[in-house]
This record gives sequence, C-alpha cells and structure tokens, in this order.
Amino acid sequence: MKPKNNESISLNRPHHSFSFGGKWSFILTFGLIAFLLYLFLCIAPLLTSLWYGFFRVSTGNLKGAQFVGYQNYITILKDKTFWMSFRNDVVIIAGKLVIILSFSVFFAVSMTKFGLKKWETGIYRFFLYLPGILSVVVITYYYQSFFDGNYGIFALLSGKPNQLISTHPIAIVTFIASWCGIGYFMIILISAINGIPASVYEAARLDGANQATQLFRITLPEIKDQIIYVVVSIISSSFAGNMNLTLPFFANRNENNMVMGAYVYHYANDYNELGYSNAAAVLLMIISFTVCYGLNRNLTKGDQAK
Repeated sequence: MKPKNNESISLNRPHHSFSFGGKWSFILTFGLIAFLLYLFLCIAPLLTSLWYGFFRVSTGNLKGAQFVGYQNYITILKDKTFWMSFRNDVVIIAGKLVIILSFSVFFAVSMTKFGLKKWETGIYRFFLYLPGILSVVVITYYYQSFFDGNYGIFALLSGKPNQLISTHPIAIVTFIASWCGIGYFMIILISAINGIPASVYEAARLDGANQATQLFRITLPEIKDQIIYVVVSIISSSFAGNMNLTLPFFANRNENNMVMGAYVYHYANDYNELGYSNAAAVLLMIISFTVCYGLNRNLTKGDQAK
C-alpha cells in the first residue's frame, strides 16, 4: 500500500527538533555575549555600588575601607543638600514633562493632521529632531555662550551684564533638557498617530466633530500607551541624566542648585568619598525605580483591569 503524502513527509523528517550547530549555537553565540555584557555593564556596577555603600572608603585608597553598615545611608537621608537636590530634580522633571509633552503632541498632530506636504514634514522633522543627536558637550558649550553674562544674547539685548546662569540654573537646565527631548518623542507620537485608522476620523467628521474634538476624543486616547512611555522615559532618564547638563552650569557648587546626579558626582570626585557617593547612587536608583514603577502602574491600571 502506497503511503499518503502526509505520512511520507513525517517519515522523512528528522527525529530531533534542533541541531546544536544551528539554533543553539546561534543562541549561545549572541545570547551569551549579550548576557555577559549585561552582567558586566549593568549588574556588576550595581552590586559594586551596593557593596561600597556600606563602607567609608576614599576613591584613591580602596584597601583602607572601613565597614560602617547603614551609616552612609542615614547620613545622606539627614543631609538637607540631598533633599534640596531631590527637590530640584522634581522641579526639572515636572518642567520637562509639561514642555516636552505639550510640544511633542502639538508638533506630532501638526505634521499628521494639518495637511502639510511630505517634503515640508521631512524638513520640520529633521530640525526638530536635530537636538536629540547633538553631543551634550556641544549643547552645553552653545548654551553657555547663549546665556553668557557679558556676551550672551540677553546681555547684548539689554545692554548690560547679567548673571542668569548663576541665578536661574534650574530654569535654564529645564529649558535645555526639554529642547533636547522634544524631537525624539515627537517621532514616537507621529508614528502612533499614523497608526490610527483614517476611517475613525472620517466617521467623526461625518458626525460633526471638529479638530479639537477629534484630538481629545480620538487622537489622545488612541496614543495613550505612547504618552505613558514618554512620561516614564522622561522620569527614568532624568533623575541621573540631569547631571550631564547641570555640572557645567553649577560650577560654583551652590547647594541650592544641586541635583542628585551632581550630588553623587561631587562626593566621588571632589570630596573623595567613594562609599558615601555609592550609597547616594543606590538611593538615587531606588527613588527613580519607585517613582517610575508607581507611575507606570497607576497610569496603566485601567488597562490591567480589562
């Protein structure tokens, strides 16, 4: 009796589902390398910070470490400068959330719903995204010149010197950081808006909905997940990332203008307190994780209940 087609196929199949030279070699080659890099670049520094946080140790004398338990953490939590740094970080993050979300949504909606030509949209995207690919060094140098008290734009317009950098560093850093982030998050929101079916807007127009109604009843609800991603990304990257922009503007080390990232940096590099600095870095990580996790959980609570 001649076997059926499906029987012959099953007889010709190999009995093993994988070969070591195929799938598993690929997994071991690329997965193992990625895993080892993750351990080396992420987990190892984290464990090192946790370890040194329990010691009083200077940067140049690791062998002279003295175990102090939780003393570093207790001292930090009693330090008014640390809490001032936390407050400044919160102010910067709040400002970034308002500015970046407002302008990202505005530009994304403008380029997708206002009938701009393709070449016009491409030009606007390029110039708005450009700050996101510039080096922090370039951005800092440019804005230090821009806000220079003697030769900056405000000094030239007013005809007299000013001290904007030293008197309003939090506001300046908030503006710069927001300017850098608008383009990147705008691209994400544009992609999300383009994924909304055109038939939804067509049905809304037939029902008499104007542009404002479509924005608040269709566009924003449909891109809610992307907006949550933007919010969480801004917060998670800001607690430690604010240091990159703030250090050049806080050269006078005014404690009232400190942020947590700069607080960690100064104790490690200027005050030579490696253990104390690592303890502060651990607290910074815990605060960042707790805020982001709690916010993400609350913002997605309605989706989880469905």
